[in-house]
Amino acid sequence: MRRRESTSKYDYWHVWTLPILLGILSVIGLLAALIGDDVWDGLSWLCLTIPLVAIGWFVLKPRSVKRYR
Repeated sequence: MRRRESTSKYDYWHVWTLPILLGILSVIGLLAALIGDDVWDGLSWLCLTIPLVAIGWFVLKPRSVKRYR
């Protein structure tokens, strides 16, 4: 039973790390767009483009079939 507990913590962070990072980038990008101009606009474009690129990557990436035993 102890082995199951240790893998569940790993599974949680393994699954949620990327969505949390993309959410943080989105919030930073939206706040930067509201704060100001010039450099803030560039920061907002950068922060809001990264999640779109990640989404496109995972949509277009060929899926590999994993077999669980």
